[in-house]
Amino acid sequence: MPDDPSERKQERAREPSADDFRAAEEVLARLMSSLDRDADEYHDKRQALAQFRAEVGGDRFDLRYGLRPPRGAVERAEIDFSQGRITQDQFREALKADAERPIDAAMLDAFCDAYAERLLAYSRMLQTVIAIATDQREPDAWRRREPEVDRHVEAMKAKLPLWNEQVATVFAFLTELQAERKGEPVRCGDHSAESAHMLAILVMDHAAEGWRGCKETAARSRTDPRYLYATSASHLFYKAHLPGLPMPNDLMSLMVLERAAALKVLRERQRSAEAVLPAPASIKIHAETINVTTPNVTVTADRAHGGGAAKKKARAKREVAESLILERLKRRPHDTAEEVAQAVGCSVGLVAESPAWQANQKRLKIAAKEGRDPKAVNLDPTVMNVAGGKWSGQMHEAHREKEIRDDEIDRRERELFQRIGDYQKEHPKAAPQEVARAVECTAGDVERRQAMLNQLAAEQAESQKEDGGKPCGDSAGTPAIGRQPQKWVRKQP
Repeated sequence: MPDDPSERKQERAREPSADDFRAAEEVLARLMSSLDRDADEYHDKRQALAQFRAEVGGDRFDLRYGLRPPRGAVERAEIDFSQGRITQDQFREALKADAERPIDAAMLDAFCDAYAERLLAYSRMLQTVIAIATDQREPDAWRRREPEVDRHVEAMKAKLPLWNEQVATVFAFLTELQAERKGEPVRCGDHSAESAHMLAILVMDHAAEGWRGCKETAARSRTDPRYLYATSASHLFYKAHLPGLPMPNDLMSLMVLERAAALKVLRERQRSAEAVLPAPASIKIHAETINVTTPNVTVTADRAHGGGAAKKKARAKREVAESLILERLKRRPHDTAEEVAQAVGCSVGLVAESPAWQANQKRLKIAAKEGRDPKAVNLDPTVMNVAGGKWSGQMHEAHREKEIRDDEIDRRERELFQRIGDYQKEHPKAAPQEVARAVECTAGDVERRQAMLNQLAAEQAESQKEDGGKPCGDSAGTPAIGRQPQKWVRKQP
């Protein structure tokens, strides 16, 4: 038996409990009902199953042996694979599809629950550190209790029960939600981040790193003679790091509010998607008696949308569909043309003719030849132009917004320069500061306008020398701002 108390505790934790034996008996009753309960074989199998359940956990054991139904697509795929209903490649495709699926309420709940558990470990870590550092009755309590802090730190940094792709999807959704709501970072004390859950991660990472540094410093203080006195990691953390860390209750409040807002947005999106779906058509048969043996049977049908023809589903335009096809194939390169057409809302022929589809087929061949993931081969407009066809994708939303902002800035500048020019016509000797106060702008704007006028005048004078024409502008010789100087050509006699 191990001498270390922690090892003895782990050994006892692996011993089967009464629940493990009851689950093992239920499995044997379902799978080997003919086995004699008094036989040695029965007791051996019962002991082995109970020991296996204690090691892998009751939840995994119950799923594997059918003691509970699967909770999601991944668990259903695990059952099908373990029972031989699907191949290993199909199982991998199912896992990949689950990892790359869009965000939904189940994914958000699993994400938020996992971070709530990690925040609980963060709270217990701080409470344990405070209890050790402020213990007046037992000054050496750190020797006995600091391993508790280590366990809380391990729980705080535990692996999430989600795929990495799903974690990235949820974080992107929460960041987008914060940008739409307030457009500013979430703050708690001196810490800030793009979302409440990201803020909790940064705080917990800072706490874990601080605890590791305090343990190293405390260990050196007890062995290195250059230190004046020995100390403990708990006292160092209590003095150096604890005052700057946010309280767990504050972080939990921010996370709860963010979770509620995210669930509200998901429900609204789901209702909007359900409202877009067409209502199923219903056919009513108006007949009191139908004799199947008679050659003539008359049936009248009423559609749900009236007596007219069924409404066709709206198809996406080509310029919109090509952009959606590209985004779909970037995430799911192995989809068939029918699956892409159904997801995008266009025809299969449009998918097959699109440059994105042709380029994706080419990169699948390259990936299969090189033995790597198709996503490693970029699918961009350059590849699509090489594959054939023209790319008529939509301009990125950020570029469109930038153009709108630039147009608005140009319009306001033209209006400002027009007001400055009108005022200077009435007050030709006014200083730039006086013009700025009257027009409500800066003196730099007035000087910038004058510099543009001088530049245009110089260009027009140069053009006049080359072409011998008249200068552009008004009757006073002032060039027109915002238009290129026109070159006047001398008329032939």
